[in-house]
Amino acid sequence: MRIASPRSAEDDEQREAEWREALRDQFLDKVSSKEMYAIAQDALAAGWGLQEVQRAIDALVEDKAREAGAGSC
Repeated sequence: MRIASPRSAEDDEQREAEWREALRDQFLDKVSSKEMYAIAQDALAAGWGLQEVQRAIDALVEDKAREAGAGSC
């Protein structure tokens, strides 16, 4: 599966939605949704809010990409 190239300028408000859409399918194909869901459920049960859990998962994915040498997401 090929990742789509950006359609808008870097400073365009739509850019974030664009990169999320472009990477989403491939990311979900390679990362176990079941495991990610289990981690999210454990965090919610521990008292963390949904938005906090979502932001944490996003940050952890970015950390993992950086470890792999991909730079900032």
